[in-house]
Amino acid sequence: MNETNRVIDSLQKVLCTATSTVSDSRVENNDYFKRRVLGFKAEIEFEKAVKDFSSELHFVEGGQFISKKISGAADDKNTFFYTTIDYEAPTAYTSVYKRISQWDEVDEMLYIQVLENDWTTEPFNITQHDGVKATTTILKPKFIFYQFDKTTSTFTNHLIQDFSVILQHFNEPARKPSLFKIRGDEQFRYFEQYDIRTLKKIYATRYFLDNIMRQAQGRQFIDLDGFILKNDKVVLVEIKEKSPIEDGESMTKWQYGWDSRRLLWYLYLLNKLDLAVLYNVRRVNNRTDRLFVQWDSLFIDDFLKGVSWSNSRGGGGGEDTLLAPYLYFKRLNEILETL
Repeated sequence: MNETNRVIDSLQKVLCTATSTVSDSRVENNDYFKRRVLGFKAEIEFEKAVKDFSSELHFVEGGQFISKKISGAADDKNTFFYTTIDYEAPTAYTSVYKRISQWDEVDEMLYIQVLENDWTTEPFNITQHDGVKATTTILKPKFIFYQFDKTTSTFTNHLIQDFSVILQHFNEPARKPSLFKIRGDEQFRYFEQYDIRTLKKIYATRYFLDNIMRQAQGRQFIDLDGFILKNDKVVLVEIKEKSPIEDGESMTKWQYGWDSRRLLWYLYLLNKLDLAVLYNVRRVNNRTDRLFVQWDSLFIDDFLKGVSWSNSRGGGGGEDTLLAPYLYFKRLNEILETL
């Protein structure tokens, strides 16, 4: 097995084990596991689109806000760790971390640099296709852990150089997490078209979120897709792949939806951090063929100007989406020209 296939094999094991298969009858061909696996394509292609457009624009990875489940007591409030995983030197993220550090409910900010080399393997428990439990191996990435000082806006090596830097704040689960079956071999094949560096970064992030963080009881997190940086400007981006909701042949009847839970979260970040938020859809022709058409993009405040507040639509995964007119969206390049 070559290096590319080894990474894809480990990614499949980690994602399958942590992800249930839930079909949503409200939406055709909308299995959560399939959507999750296929969702990486849009994020990979968006980064390429930004880099191809202009060398003055810099795309960096989105991070994760991680918190404990609150007790419900009146004085128990959400507090967060903020983490990012990438190859870049931590200084590439200084402007992003400075902006997020303005939020006083973010207690600790960590940057986890993934190294391309010196990876090893480790044992990993799975449920095979036939339902039999087994122990296999997965790749174990190599990381360097940095902490961000809010006062000096600098990164320094953390004294703790493993994931206990985060796990020490959580109890272990009372019982072992479920091990969902290994499946979907064909859905992982599209990763073969991407370079090994890209694949290892994706895997390193999922190794953290879908493997390491399963050891933390009551953990809650919401991830960000990425940021576009230009000089001192920081734009938070949400990235999806879908086709418009078409109600008739006229585009005036078409709409795009935005997951109401994530929309609320982005509005909260916009107000807390004074961030521009750009919603980007990698438009495909349909759910089955998924042939690329174009990038459609819209800032969150413009989305809200056209949103239908009296109606929502089932978006799959148990979430509702709020809808805005398709013709409100512009081409991604038009938006990037204004940054």
